[in-house]
Amino acid sequence: MAAYRFLLQHNPHRSDTPPFHQDGFFFNEIEHLRQQADGHFYLLTAVNQSTQQTDIRCAFFNQCNQVVSPTAAPFGSIEFTETLPDAVLDQFLETLLSSVRLLKKPTLRLVNYPDCYAPQQANRLTTKLFEHGFRLVAAHQNLHLSISNRPFEQAIRPQERRRLRKCLRANFRFQYWANPVLADVLTFITETRQKLGYRFNISPERLTELLCTFPDKFLIFSVTDGSDLAALAITVRVRQDILYYFLPASNPVYQTFSPMVLLLDGLFAYCQQHHIQLLDLGVSLDNLHTPKPGLIRFKRNLGASESVKLIFEKDL
Repeated sequence: MAAYRFLLQHNPHRSDTPPFHQDGFFFNEIEHLRQQADGHFYLLTAVNQSTQQTDIRCAFFNQCNQVVSPTAAPFGSIEFTETLPDAVLDQFLETLLSSVRLLKKPTLRLVNYPDCYAPQQANRLTTKLFEHGFRLVAAHQNLHLSISNRPFEQAIRPQERRRLRKCLRANFRFQYWANPVLADVLTFITETRQKLGYRFNISPERLTELLCTFPDKFLIFSVTDGSDLAALAITVRVRQDILYYFLPASNPVYQTFSPMVLLLDGLFAYCQQHHIQLLDLGVSLDNLHTPKPGLIRFKRNLGASESVKLIFEKDL
């Protein structure tokens, strides 16, 4: 077994950290971590001494009442190579817990990536977290589309196919919005979500900062009726092969058309063209973090498959 060097860093820059062993999840990259909590974070890594690459990593944040991973992202937790030895994973968890205890907070909270992102690693991590005394505090249903060569229209339920064709007959247009007017994007999302009674979970200022800082990661797609916006979605290129459907918004005026079906049809084709294998539709929760049956049903009607997104805590 290769030897490993464990490295704990406070607010590192990319130049300070050994490269990750592969194309990792964007939310765990230094650039995104430095956008969370004003850039105040700790990064624990284990560096393979044979390759001088990081085979496992976890970034965590010291908050008022607990230590969390992440603090301002859909997930954080522990990311590692599929071939990482069990003994190294155990040692990493022990080192993580001893490092976090120095911060004198009562709990450590880990928000895992959806299981569909890396099923083998997710299952191993769940088993190890239980072995090290973590408890499961939430298990959210996550839905995703596996991208194949099959046309999107063939995979969806008949009622959604009718809505898709209705949008096409009305000459609605899907497009990747390469140079968006951010003020128009924010206004549309804010107004449509207010009309539907949805809470805006990210401040406009924070969203603007992310869109400006990471234009190659935060991609905007729209459906238009002539010059009018019918729907849009902000997506995140989480990894080269994963696109996350992050912040959708649909104008209630077009409810009878359901333009979001056309938008997802376009996203599916975009994924096919850009070698993206998984379109993550996310969890389906209301403002109280309870499941929304109607939204879950809509995603299933589009051919989505289910996995879980787990949240663990450990008393320190």
